[in-house]
Amino acid sequence: MCYLPSPLPVALDGLDADDPSVRITSDQVNLTDNQQAAFSGNVQIGYRDTLLLAPRANFSSAKQSMDADGGIDYFNDALQVSASRFSADLQQNSANLNDASYQFRQQAGRGYAAELTASKQQVVLSNALFTTCPTADNSWALHASEINIEADEGWGEARHAVFKIKDIPVLYLPYLTFPVNEQRRSGLLLPKFGSSQKLGIDIEQPYYFNLAENYDLTLTPRYMSKRGSQLKSEFRYLTEQHQGNFQLEYLHSDNDKADNFGSRYLSHLSHLTDFTSEVRASIDFTDISDDAYLSELGSDYSNQSDTQLLREATVSYFGEQVNSHLRVQGFEILGNYDKAYSALPEISVASAKPLALLPGVNFAWQAQYAHFRNDSANVTDADRIHLEPGIEIPFITPALELTAQASLLYTYYQQSLSDNSGALTSTASRTVPKVRLHSKLNLEREYDWFGESGLQTFEPQVQYLYIPYRDQTAIGLYDTTRLQDDYYGLFRINRYSGLDRINEANQLTVGWTTRFYDNVDNELFRFSLGQIFFLADPTIQQDEPDDLSSAESMLAAELIWHWYRKWYFSSALQYDIDSEQVIKSNASLDYRASDKSIFQLNHRYSRAVSGLQIQQLGMLGTVPVADNWQLVGAYYRDVTNHRMIDASFGVQYQSCCWAVRLVAKRQLLTDLELPIGDFTLASQLDTSIGLQFVLKGFGDSAGFGVSDMLSNGIFTYRRPYLLTN
Repeated sequence: MCYLPSPLPVALDGLDADDPSVRITSDQVNLTDNQQAAFSGNVQIGYRDTLLLAPRANFSSAKQSMDADGGIDYFNDALQVSASRFSADLQQNSANLNDASYQFRQQAGRGYAAELTASKQQVVLSNALFTTCPTADNSWALHASEINIEADEGWGEARHAVFKIKDIPVLYLPYLTFPVNEQRRSGLLLPKFGSSQKLGIDIEQPYYFNLAENYDLTLTPRYMSKRGSQLKSEFRYLTEQHQGNFQLEYLHSDNDKADNFGSRYLSHLSHLTDFTSEVRASIDFTDISDDAYLSELGSDYSNQSDTQLLREATVSYFGEQVNSHLRVQGFEILGNYDKAYSALPEISVASAKPLALLPGVNFAWQAQYAHFRNDSANVTDADRIHLEPGIEIPFITPALELTAQASLLYTYYQQSLSDNSGALTSTASRTVPKVRLHSKLNLEREYDWFGESGLQTFEPQVQYLYIPYRDQTAIGLYDTTRLQDDYYGLFRINRYSGLDRINEANQLTVGWTTRFYDNVDNELFRFSLGQIFFLADPTIQQDEPDDLSSAESMLAAELIWHWYRKWYFSSALQYDIDSEQVIKSNASLDYRASDKSIFQLNHRYSRAVSGLQIQQLGMLGTVPVADNWQLVGAYYRDVTNHRMIDASFGVQYQSCCWAVRLVAKRQLLTDLELPIGDFTLASQLDTSIGLQFVLKGFGDSAGFGVSDMLSNGIFTYRRPYLLTN
């Protein structure tokens, strides 16, 4: 442990902060005129929550003062001091100590002062030393002519301060404020240093403004030797009804660009308002000056490999009978790719709960109107109206679930065409009935595993889905894409997002899941397997894009295994029975001996991502190599193109009072100007090195955890799939 609490006198437990009387015990006492007393031998003086131990002491009842010398120990609820001399004014509830070695009791912090003055509000140190390092460890210390520490505020002030590392002066500051606990106050935060091929030397120096209890601002000047000077800002706020943050990053001129390129910026707004318990509004908006901003300059709020930015505003009403949503939504697509449609607006209304038409028969409905716009598409504007009433007959018991559903989907489109040569028409409508029958069993049994009792479950389920074929080639694609057919996706009613495509179905889906629990209900093992069986072959529409095809007889499996406390294995597979091809797969093996000893080996494969086959192999881990020393490394490889795409290696030293981390990275640069097929082969690699340094208890030590070390590359570390109980 970094800070071992020192033993406290038993007499301290009997003190009462509300008791104004002075209690003194000693081996001997001499009284003078009942006004003054001289105590000697094992003197203990208790006053409110303060205790003084000394070989001798004097007390004056008339002046309400006391003094002691000969080597004293002083204790209160915030401070423990050893000093050569002590004097106190009981009326002012203050004490003065000379030649004092002090230690804070409720937070890290210790040191020495030629003179220490302590009151209920503050501690003032003269010719003082302050450090948060443990006793006998002077890795760093602040030396100052005067240090003022306000215990309630959690901050200290130092004048004529000199930083020393291992007793070597490294920095002089005429005035300095610093935190001694977690409370917030305006001031400089620790800088960040880095270097890379695309940015050059990279230095950030944040300054924090504690504007009020419920809102604050951080301004961060950033210098990049190859790019220029940038200003980053973050404003956060929180009230009873509202919460959110606003970020702005601005670079007036990029030295690596032509003079007429202009300024570069990123803005982001995230806001949430609860007007009432039924009405909520939210905004999520990000804007950048140019498509290459994220990949070239990076940002704290978006990943450098992001290819689209969300812009959305929503007002929602949650009533007892009706739920409704008014939304405007758009995506900014980065790079030379087709732009996406914006929904301006989208209005959705649905029943909040099923209506009981007859005993055991429920009625539900939903409706939607949406206007889509995309000036660069063949259909520049489109209006869509969708109505969907339905009935449901449920029968649910702890062991058996049976559900029958039937609904009618009616959708009407008006489409403004700039080119009439294709299959799209200015108006189109579609009416589709849908029938679904679903049943599930929940079976369980007790089992014995080498003398340990446990529980096994078996959960088979069957679904029949019927949706007749409808020719939908006259309808454009506005908010629709193919969904992933994992195990749970096999039982979806529609294999597409949005409403522009409704898949034909005359199919049976069969699946089952088995789970093993130990004797304290921790899930140790889970395996799921399911397949879609076509009772009639789906109609193949020649004009549809390949990624919208829904003609695969898909088999999907999922496995999660926690066979030992430190080991996790997870895997998923999607396989097309007809073509005998793997569509997608992923696997991950994790070892977590502790929060500081982690290893992961992972593999992912997809047969078609934007028409390309993706196969990646990665490994990452961190391991302690000695006391306070930690190594971290990660490596990801594109197996298809035989190329490294991300690698990093770092070393970190972390003691009780300071930490330093050095990380070197080499990763693929995102170049959105390249065609998709040439991206991994033609993209360049960027090499960078970063240095982080923090003094514990003297700044923000956040970001020095193991998970943070493993999340600085293109591929971030994710904890194992923790099994649910």
